[in-house]
Amino acid sequence: MNTLKIDLCRGVIMKVKKQYYKELDLIRVICCIAVLLYHIGILKGGYLAVCTFFVLSGYLSCISSFKKKNFSYKEYYKNRFLKLYVPLLIVVFISIAVVSMFNNIYWLSLKNETTSILLGYNNFWQISANLDYFARHVDSPFMHLWYIAILLQFDIVFPFIFKGLKKLGDKVNKAFPCAISLFLAIIGTAYFYKCSLSANLMNAYYNTFARVYSILFGLSLGFIHSYYKPLVPEKVKKKPLRHIIYVLYLIIMIILFVFVKSTSKFFVLSMILVTLISCRLIDYATVNNKPLNRFDKVIKSISSISYEIYLIQYPVIFLFQYININHYFKTPLIIIIVVIISYIIHFIVNKRENMKNTRKILLIAVVILSLFGGFKYITTKSHEKEMKKLELELAENEKIMLEKQAEYKILEQKEEEDWTKELEKLEDSSNYEQMTSELPVTFIGDSVMLGAMNNLKKAFPNSYFDSKESRSTYIGYTIIEELKNSKKLGDPVVIHLGTNGDCKNNCKEKIMDLLTDRTVFWINTTNYTYVNDSINELSEKYSNLHVIDWYSLSKGHSDWFYADGIHLPPTGRKEYTNIVYNAILDVYKDQFKIKKEELIREHQEELKKKMTFYGNDILFFDFENLQTNFSDARFVVNKDFSYKDLKESIEKSLKENTLSNEIVFAFDNSTVISTKEYQELIELCKDSNLYIVASGKPLDSLGNYSNVTIINFYSKIQKNKDYLMADGIHLTEKGNKALLNMLEKTIKETQ
Repeated sequence: MNTLKIDLCRGVIMKVKKQYYKELDLIRVICCIAVLLYHIGILKGGYLAVCTFFVLSGYLSCISSFKKKNFSYKEYYKNRFLKLYVPLLIVVFISIAVVSMFNNIYWLSLKNETTSILLGYNNFWQISANLDYFARHVDSPFMHLWYIAILLQFDIVFPFIFKGLKKLGDKVNKAFPCAISLFLAIIGTAYFYKCSLSANLMNAYYNTFARVYSILFGLSLGFIHSYYKPLVPEKVKKKPLRHIIYVLYLIIMIILFVFVKSTSKFFVLSMILVTLISCRLIDYATVNNKPLNRFDKVIKSISSISYEIYLIQYPVIFLFQYININHYFKTPLIIIIVVIISYIIHFIVNKRENMKNTRKILLIAVVILSLFGGFKYITTKSHEKEMKKLELELAENEKIMLEKQAEYKILEQKEEEDWTKELEKLEDSSNYEQMTSELPVTFIGDSVMLGAMNNLKKAFPNSYFDSKESRSTYIGYTIIEELKNSKKLGDPVVIHLGTNGDCKNNCKEKIMDLLTDRTVFWINTTNYTYVNDSINELSEKYSNLHVIDWYSLSKGHSDWFYADGIHLPPTGRKEYTNIVYNAILDVYKDQFKIKKEELIREHQEELKKKMTFYGNDILFFDFENLQTNFSDARFVVNKDFSYKDLKESIEKSLKENTLSNEIVFAFDNSTVISTKEYQELIELCKDSNLYIVASGKPLDSLGNYSNVTIINFYSKIQKNKDYLMADGIHLTEKGNKALLNMLEKTIKETQ
């Protein structure tokens, strides 16, 4: 009689006279690679593959239990303990052992997290700790073990669910367990969708009751296959159509793995879609079995260690943060090490008849490391009191920071509002007439201007007048010099001199030399054309001089003048004023536009001059002193800072042309920025002097950049353990003072 064996946790090895379902193992391998590449940071949607693992777990648990003549609770729990829990214990305790050997890694804070893993409630612990799976990157070696927690929880209740449903199917109707499990899966899907609508997406992602729908779909499929057969139409069971459909499903799933980021609006839909696609893939993968070929052996081998690969990948990725190595070599090295360790763990956990001595040596090494890790876990204090104190200090300092930030924001906002108001005036041409009227014009003239003085004052309320009868051009120099010395000379300056004759010895040039920093309007005469010619010549020499051609504009308008053709009656005064006003308006329209550009440019330059601090919790504790010591700086500080937030903030400043000439990056381990990401940020800030605080890890691997100064606070921490609190992230009061001093000293020396 043919025997059928199914490994519940690892490779799907279904042997029937050395035949197996290779397509089923291929699914597992693809998903295993997808998750690994996601955790490394290569595949955007690799997290979706976990849905497939859940489906496979529900399916295989059901199928395997069906193949046992007498289902035993004891045997089931024993098998799951050996296959699922023992490798978990090994990975957790060895990780603690290795981490504790790194002086620069404070692993004490892992104790509570480790307890939640060992007791199988890590997913709920992560929810209570308000942790974000998609934002945290690698601040813990165990952040991926929420998945194992859900599997352990499911394994506790599975025997009772299976027994009840199977009894119902055997004694009543086979359709009942299939329908009930499918109905529960649909209810679970609806609950997952409801949870995903809440503000806290992690409640949907981590919550067992929200994620169990994928397992239940696998369970219902297991009942269908056990009582009936795969849901594949007879006409497509034969090649090549079955293979084509199978490959198409795989391609769709891989596309989702590649493109659907956690922030995508298709996040929820993709989770459900991958679950359903996984069910269809299992259907098509279990229609036919075939003998092994060379490629199948490779797939089988990788599939057999997929569980170990999942367990060990994050501890390896976590530790590689603290190893200086070129990022081009880091990724392949991580993959190689993960695979090797996975094979070792798989090898020693599963009985092998060959290589007995090798197995014994490896087993001894693993046991010793595990015991050492277990010892560290048991003997290490939880530091709960210290951590609670830390939380209170963080909250208090964050409050101070927010208050200081608020004060800074008020001042910054006022500056911005004043600037904006000024800019809005300059941007709207409808304001130009009013702005022209508000100009502090200085009028210097003779009797002609004197006659129009009241009209001119109405047109320019902020103006200053110095006009007298029978005034020669010579006197203009003395008047302007006195006004300038007494700070009474406005801008622009309107001159109407020359009606009483021209002046010699370059007196007009001397006048203009006094007014090089002013906009000058010179009104020509109606009685001396040679004077007008000299004014025109003067305008060619001085670019700030604009001639108001009163002679030409008034020609033919006898009603504008008294009988002498020079002095002005009311009508002439009005027209004189209009001509002067329009001449000034025409010139200032262009100047207002130039001023607008200058205002924007000055504002941008002012912002650029201010040093900008980008940071997280590391800046909280001494934030008040930091703001005092760098009083003119800008602070973009957030405890939940991510690389994405930082990049977006810098890109926004670049777009607005306000990126500071001097920038400080100060982040502790709660914001993990990879070497590659730092290099991308450096490229964005290539025109700025950049100071990067290395605190959680050395940054020697960044390379040499002329604009980058590494503030190596990391080495200070290694020599002074009292600089860090028990969590290994936040600085003590002593550490904060040391960092502030180092910042000040380094920046001062560099400048």
